[in-house]
Amino acid sequence: MIIINSILGNIFKGENLEKENFEEIKISRIDLEKRILRKKTNLGTDIGINLDSSIKLQHGDVIGNNEIKIIVKQIPEKVILVKLKENNQNIAIILGHIIGNRHRPISIEDKMILFPIQEDSELEIFQRLFKDIIDHVELKIEEKIFLPHTSADVHEH
Repeated sequence: MIIINSILGNIFKGENLEKENFEEIKISRIDLEKRILRKKTNLGTDIGINLDSSIKLQHGDVIGNNEIKIIVKQIPEKVILVKLKENNQNIAIILGHIIGNRHRPISIEDKMILFPIQEDSELEIFQRLFKDIIDHVELKIEEKIFLPHTSADVHEH
C-alpha cells in the first residue's frame, strides 16, 4: 500500500500539472470530507490517504508522491434542481426558507438551486413542502457532481 499525505494541486484551478500517467480514484462527496481513507485506483493500486485535519479533498485534486500521481474524481449523485418560473423575490425567499429548514447543502447553478437527495421519492416530499409555491417552480432530479456553495455547506442530518 502507498500512503498519500499531500495534495499536489487541482486540475480545475488552473494549476500547471502534467497529466501523463495519472491514475484515478472515485470518491463520494461524503468520503471527500474524511481525512483518512483507503482506496484502490482505477489501475488497482492500493492507497492509503492520511491528510492533516485542516485539509479536505476536492473534485479534481491531484494527490501523490514521488511514486504515483492520482486524480480525485467525485462520484455523481442524485440532486433535485429547483428553478423559479419567474423572477419573484417573495417566492425565492419562501423557497430558501423551506430548503433551509431541511438543513440541506445547496449549490447555485444557472439560476437553479441544487441539493442532494438519497432517493427519487424525496421529490414527492419537496413537492408537498412547496405546495404553496409549486406553480412558481420547476423541480427535477438529475445525477451530477454536487459541489456545495462554500457559504451554504452544512452537515446533513
